Amino acid sequence: MEILKDIYYTNKSVVSRAFELLRKNWYVSFIGVIYGIIMMVGMMLGFIPILGGILIWIVMSAIVASYLGILNGIIYSEKVGKYDIKSGLSTYIWKVYGLFFIFWFASYGMNLFLSPILKINIGGFYVMQWVTMFAFIVLNPLPEVMYQKNMDALGSFTYSMEFIKENWIEWFVPNSILLGCLYILNGDLSFLSLTIFSSKMFSIPYILKQFLIFFIMIYRGLLFDGLSTSSRRKRMFKRNMYK
Repeated sequence: MEILKDIYYTNKSVVSRAFELLRKNWYVSFIGVIYGIIMMVGMMLGFIPILGGILIWIVMSAIVASYLGILNGIIYSEKVGKYDIKSGLSTYIWKVYGLFFIFWFASYGMNLFLSPILKINIGGFYVMQWVTMFAFIVLNPLPEVMYQKNMDALGSFTYSMEFIKENWIEWFVPNSILLGCLYILNGDLSFLSLTIFSSKMFSIPYILKQFLIFFIMIYRGLLFDGLSTSSRRKRMFKRNMYK
């Protein structure tokens, strides 16, 4: 019961704040479309001999880093400007690149040395699928860790897992509801499906989708900030103190 109360009271303020920040920065909702176009152009760099793969990863890192800078500006300054994009690039790009490299190295190592094991079917899923789902769960708040906590790549991994260990109910219950709404609206949760430039971009469902994606990222940032700087007991104590 106390957990449900914590979820309710925490989200009561977070949701209200997220809507307010969305209202002030609504135009940023469509930045995902621009990122999608840049990513499609960046994929063409893959045809460059030797350096193609590295350049693609750098483009992807730059996209993620700039978006983290935007979110940081909105969460802590309420408004976003050119400085936030530049700051995001300079502050986060190599951290993001390092995380991408770790993911690639881990995936490459598993496929190289554990390929037979990864193809074993357990409960209707291959071992690789179970590993992917586990990584998605324990590393779910990784974007927020990267722009809210001053840590290196490995430290970000560790903190993300500790955060989920302490706050998995408060984090996943509301986020699962929001992802469910996004899936119903879009029918797919892949990056290109969510950001791709399309002939239907002026339709109401498309516009609502962009607003919802942006709201979710703002909401996640606010929720992470609230949960990571307090504990369930501390939040309960503060609520009882001000009754």
